[in-house]
Order: sequence, then C-alpha cells, then structure tokens
Amino acid sequence: MPVVRHHLRCLDCKAEAPASLQLSCGECGGLFEIDYPRLPEGGMRLPLNELPLGQGGTPTISFDWPEARRLRLELKLEFLSPTGSFKDRGAAMLVSAAWSANTAAFVEDSSGNAGAALAAYAAAARMSAEIFVPANAPEVKQSQISVVGGNIHPVDGDREAVAAAAQQFARDQDIPYLSHNRSPYFSEGMKPAAAEIAEHGLPDAIVLPVGNGSLLIGLYRGFQELIQLEQIDRMPRLYGIQAMNVSPLASAFRNHEPPETQQTIADGIAVAQPPRLAQMLEALRGSGGAAGVVSEMEIEAARQTIAERGLFVEPTSAVPLAALVRLVERRMIAEDQRVLIPLTGSGMKSPTIR
Repeated sequence: MPVVRHHLRCLDCKAEAPASLQLSCGECGGLFEIDYPRLPEGGMRLPLNELPLGQGGTPTISFDWPEARRLRLELKLEFLSPTGSFKDRGAAMLVSAAWSANTAAFVEDSSGNAGAALAAYAAAARMSAEIFVPANAPEVKQSQISVVGGNIHPVDGDREAVAAAAQQFARDQDIPYLSHNRSPYFSEGMKPAAAEIAEHGLPDAIVLPVGNGSLLIGLYRGFQELIQLEQIDRMPRLYGIQAMNVSPLASAFRNHEPPETQQTIADGIAVAQPPRLAQMLEALRGSGGAAGVVSEMEIEAARQTIAERGLFVEPTSAVPLAALVRLVERRMIAEDQRVLIPLTGSGMKSPTIR
C-alpha cells in the first residue's frame, strides 16, 4: 500500500494541522482524522511505513455456527497477530508515527491488549513505553506488557480513571501521551484489514466487538477508500456489538441514555465513554449496519461453544458470535447471507473458562 503525504483534519471544525502526534485541535479541541491530498494509483493510502513484526495478513476460515447453520459464516483469525490481538495493526502505525517524530518514550493507557501491542512495537523501535492499565486487568496481559520491556502502572478504578492517571503522569514527566483511543494513527492502521477482506470477496455483513471502535472506524474508512478506487462497488454492512453491561454505542445508536455501567467479562470493550463515538455511529449508519448488545451469559456460552469447536478466544471475541442468532431472528441478516466475524483476541489473554 502506498505511503501518501498526509495532514490532520479536525472532525468537528474541519481545521487542518500538519502531521504530528497532536491529539486534539488547537482551534476547538476536537479529535483529528488523517487526511490526504489525493488518492494514490493502485492501492489504499497509508500515512507511514509501519514497523514490521508480522501484523496483518491473518487467515480467514469458514465456520458453522449452531442455530444459524444456513449462514455462510467466515472467521478472520486476528488473534494470530504477533501479540495475540488485532491491536497490533494500530500499534504498528501509531508507534511508527512516534518513531518518525523522534520520540524516545511515550505514555499510554489500555485495558491490556493495546498496551501489550504498543509495548511490543516500542521494543522493536527501541523506545520506552509507560503503560497504564486497570489494576484488575488480566494478569497475563500485564505480564505480556512487562516481559517485552513495557513499564506497567496498574491503577485502581475504571478505564476513565486509568486514562486520567496516564495523562497526569505524561504531564509530570514531560513525556508524550499517545492514547490509541484518541490518536487518528491507530485506527488508520486498521484500514489494511478492509483490503484483506475484499481480496477474499466481500461479505454481506461484518459483525465485530466494539469498545473504542478503532477496528470499526478503520474498516469503514478502508472500504470507503476501496470504493473510491473502484476496487469494490459496495460497502459491507457493519454491526457493532457490545456487552450489555457497558454499551454506550448501542445506546447512542438508539438515542437512549446509556444504562449504569457494570462489570463485564469482555474487558477489551469495557469502555463507558469512547472518545470517537460520533465516528463509530457514522460507520454503522453509513454502512447500513446497526449496534447491538449481548448478556454476560450469552458471551460465556458463545465462548464455550467456539472453544468446543477448537478455537480458543478471549471473551471479547465471543461477543459478535453471541449476537448472531438475534441478528438473524430480527432479519437484520438473512439466513443465507455471507457474514464475517473478526476473532480479535486470543484465549491465552483471558484463559479461564468457567
């Protein structure tokens, strides 16, 4: 994919700024997206050459799902990424941006997978990574951060408390705060997944778990670009599924007030206040998709079912699988349609199955 000169553009006031690690617009405080002056010839645009650790190119397999056997279901095995989750795609791009800016160290907050990915790519770039995580994040994720040289900072409280602690540390130590949730480079690194999916023929729908929405946003931007390049002629419908206990996107999609946040086993999407909510809603509505929720019991059952079929994933990855039957019952997806689900994280990340 060609690297194309780029700049930052504010999602709110549309002000432009030079390419940098800046997280918010100096004019209005809004978040940025990556903007390009032109389409390249022959392929999707990327802002930078990524650090290579083997991210991307994950396999896709056909799969039968109980109670929805007529679906032509495909699973994209994103958990086979170098650190065990799809977050490697975004981490490769974000750390590459930091490396290009001659950054020696950075601060990040994460529920675990993004922190592990960013710590790994920081190690590849010989950079120091200060990773803040919830104190109750799975031990294996915290260990993974530490073993590749990330400096881990457990914080008591929810994800918002972790983010606040990370930002304060960055100010105190005068170290850049990258924030994979706010930086546009992270979701931009997800775009190649759209091209990989298109290479195998477009599904009718893609059902994926959604927390901060980097994969959802990246797929939407990627498919938009492929349409502009006339490499595909339509957009797959994108369905963002959340745990019922933490469901800000699903609530916003229905114009409802979000319910009180409760603990969920799908820790990778336990995000009560996603900063890019408006972009996530645009991706769902612009693709003709929708948002949905599943219960803790449904998540556990889906994870157990897929494990019994030979695939060991973390609870977050089971979230879209748990939603399949309901999507078919509500005729949002026809029984004979082709559906793709990205399995976003390895079961080794959260090994206990009750």
